[in-house]
Amino acid sequence: MHFRLFLSFLVIISAATQADTPTQTLPQALFSAEQADAYSADHQALRKITLAGFARYMTQDGDLVDEDIASLEPVPLAARSSDYSFSQSKLVLAKKIYKDHPIGFYSACRFQAQAKLLVPDWKTCGYQARKNPERAKRIEWEHVVPAWVFGHQLQCWQQGGRAACRDHNAQFRQMEADMHNLVPAIGELNGDRSNFPYGMVNGEARAYGAKVNMEIDFKTRTAEPPETVYGDVARINFYMRDRYKLTLSQQQLQLFSAWNNLDPVDAWEQQRNELIRQAQGNDNPYVTHYQRVDGKQVNAIEQDWVDELYLMIFNQRSSLPYVVFALATILYLGYLKYRRTRTTQQKPSSTNSKTTRKTRKAK
Repeated sequence: MHFRLFLSFLVIISAATQADTPTQTLPQALFSAEQADAYSADHQALRKITLAGFARYMTQDGDLVDEDIASLEPVPLAARSSDYSFSQSKLVLAKKIYKDHPIGFYSACRFQAQAKLLVPDWKTCGYQARKNPERAKRIEWEHVVPAWVFGHQLQCWQQGGRAACRDHNAQFRQMEADMHNLVPAIGELNGDRSNFPYGMVNGEARAYGAKVNMEIDFKTRTAEPPETVYGDVARINFYMRDRYKLTLSQQQLQLFSAWNNLDPVDAWEQQRNELIRQAQGNDNPYVTHYQRVDGKQVNAIEQDWVDELYLMIFNQRSSLPYVVFALATILYLGYLKYRRTRTTQQKPSSTNSKTTRKTRKAK
């Protein structure tokens, strides 16, 4: 056991050291040099890896560079299995689901195909680039529940981020490829949102143009989508939580319940849900059987203070000593294992107590 922890420690330290070392090589995108420059503009440290025989680059968050780009051409797959494919889901979304509804999720910008890439028309929504105009020139597929959220608790993520999880974990591939959780977004908005949780942002800053009501607070690391998609965000989060046993804090539960009520299901959300059901085989029941909810009606899998503490440490890792981040990660993984064991032990105990009560009543 101690030997395994020691190996994990070495792996994490090595990954952190490589990720924090600036690379002199620009990321060679699978598309064009211009698309690659959109990432280097953010001055992110990148780690070179090889997937399916192709040189790829991975960010500090474990995401693959250029992975989310909305293209009409298939890209090389990193997964060893064909059971679920993020690349295939992106093609289905572009060619079928959003074919007759080419509108960005956060911006309401219309988009169209140009040279096999989906690109937004800024004029249709008054979009203005905040910092990264090159990345803002393209559409990307945004995970409403970020890949980091459903991936970082898996051992594979600690060993190589999104690439390692896709290569070795079938459940991750299913979550990553789930079309109910994927929406088209202007690349800059996708990048700025990062893995920030949704919440209410004070003020009404318009960093992306007067008509684009997407607000991101980089100090509190919070993203607030436009009111027109409050409910969409809420129902996607409820769906992902139920289907993949993810966690929602009490604060998130209350927020999404309110958003669900403020923004009921509209005609496009219903149509999207049905198109995805036909393509993927399952619907989002929170859309199909929409109803107003309150916090008591939606059971939460509580996120305790350890989750919140580790998320804070992870988001501040660039300013922390490597040893602190590595030790925190090891301790957090150990705590997750303990929590899963405790939950498994509690379920039989609860079942036995119910059986005992029924026996007593029968007597």
